[in-house]
Amino acid sequence: MKQAALAAALVALATATQAQVAHDFQTVTPQGDTLFCTITDSAQHHISVRGDESVWGAHYIHYSDTLVIPSSIEHDGIAYTVTALADSAFYSHGEVKSVSIPATITTIGRLALSYTLINDLFVHDGVETIGEKAFGSIKNVVYHGTATGSPWGALTVNAYVEDSLYYTDSTRTRLTACHPQLAQAIVPPSVRTIGRLAFAGSNTLTTVTLPEGLDTIGNYAFQSCSQLGTVVIPSTVRVIGNYAFYNAFRQDGSATATIADAEHVSPDSGCSIGKGAFAYSHVGAVSLGNRITSIGSDAFSTCDRLDSVIVPNSCTYLAERVFCYNYNGSLKKVHLPEGLDTIRAELLHGCLGLKEVNIPSSVVYIDSMAFLECSKLTELTLPEGLNYIGQYAFGECSRVRKIRSLAATPPQAFSGTFERMNPELSLIVPCHSGEAYNADPYWSYFNNIEEDCTGVPTAEAPQATIRTIEGGITVEGCTGERIRVFDTGGRLIAETTCHGTCTLHLPSAGIYMVQIADRPARKVVVQ
Repeated sequence: MKQAALAAALVALATATQAQVAHDFQTVTPQGDTLFCTITDSAQHHISVRGDESVWGAHYIHYSDTLVIPSSIEHDGIAYTVTALADSAFYSHGEVKSVSIPATITTIGRLALSYTLINDLFVHDGVETIGEKAFGSIKNVVYHGTATGSPWGALTVNAYVEDSLYYTDSTRTRLTACHPQLAQAIVPPSVRTIGRLAFAGSNTLTTVTLPEGLDTIGNYAFQSCSQLGTVVIPSTVRVIGNYAFYNAFRQDGSATATIADAEHVSPDSGCSIGKGAFAYSHVGAVSLGNRITSIGSDAFSTCDRLDSVIVPNSCTYLAERVFCYNYNGSLKKVHLPEGLDTIRAELLHGCLGLKEVNIPSSVVYIDSMAFLECSKLTELTLPEGLNYIGQYAFGECSRVRKIRSLAATPPQAFSGTFERMNPELSLIVPCHSGEAYNADPYWSYFNNIEEDCTGVPTAEAPQATIRTIEGGITVEGCTGERIRVFDTGGRLIAETTCHGTCTLHLPSAGIYMVQIADRPARKVVVQ
């Protein structure tokens, strides 16, 4: 019964889809291409044409790589003039590499030729109306007519071309595309921006030389450049766009990517790496230099040849899933930067080969699933200021044999934080903290909790400890010390003199600095 119902639903959906793309008649061109025709003016015998449309993204009819649209089509003894390419006429037909548009056409509909493999398209001046994104992803459109809305999704209109590279004009400051058969690209020193999709999909490009002075590598700029080898990104580049090298580089792992150092690091010399910038790429080695300031989500996810990454201390922001899903085990070492205060969700989730990672002393917050399934880690050191570890943060880390926690107060944890870790591993905690860890409902999951009192005189009273609560903090073990709380901008938020235990309620959730007497301030995260 369920199968019958599903079949009926599929038939209904297919019928509805066909209804949406209704036509008056169809014809086959001399080149053997099927066109679907809709009468737009019965008195003048005008028609629009299109190819088949997809059902769930699957095309049922494929077209010639060189598609010729006829100027007229005869049907039932009437000669119809082709005056329009319909909306989505050949949308996403990747087999189409060029189109001949007849002089009779005055209208090109929205998305009509988007996401084909057309490199250069000539559109005659008689075309008066061009729909939104009609030429999406086409590298260059030659058109001098009166239609407004340029460039209709094309990378360039009326490009300046030199050495198989396409520019918006003769100043050559913005590079927008390249010839699809280009093997080696030397980008001239005038270029400041490599535009979106400029080299995308080139399966012949093996080398590219980028100039000093280049500022921006646009989104998808080198996506799926499958033969690309070593790339050196100049010290002047400030933006590496989203998915810039997605699914790029030759598959044998010999390719490298280097982001050059700046001689003098300043706020103006910093460089951000966009989301997915190197995701699914086959780059074998990456050097991030000394000036990376932020790395976007999934930037190095599923890199099947990458062995190790050192993130420079200039980087203060790592988004979610930056190194995740390296399930093939290639990624073995990641060095995280000092100064990082938060390890975000799934940062290293699924890195099955990871053997070495540091958790910087500046980290106060580890989000959910950050190290989930890092099954080859054997030791962990948790910093003194850490106060929060999210759900499944260390789940499935089954080979860990030792955890050294430097936090006197057990960081907040959850029932799944240490799921399937070995409960018999050695958990080493600061002197006088064993009781607190044993009393914690989640840290007591471990059976072997040891105190490290090396270098601590036995006569010395334990220092006051800080525990976060909802909406504030509790300080325990005080002996008359002054407690001060600052925001991250250094402004005093609250203070008190504490004897025994005291609680301070804070105005909002966030990261605060807590100073007890004249000791160094500690970062805490208040929920």
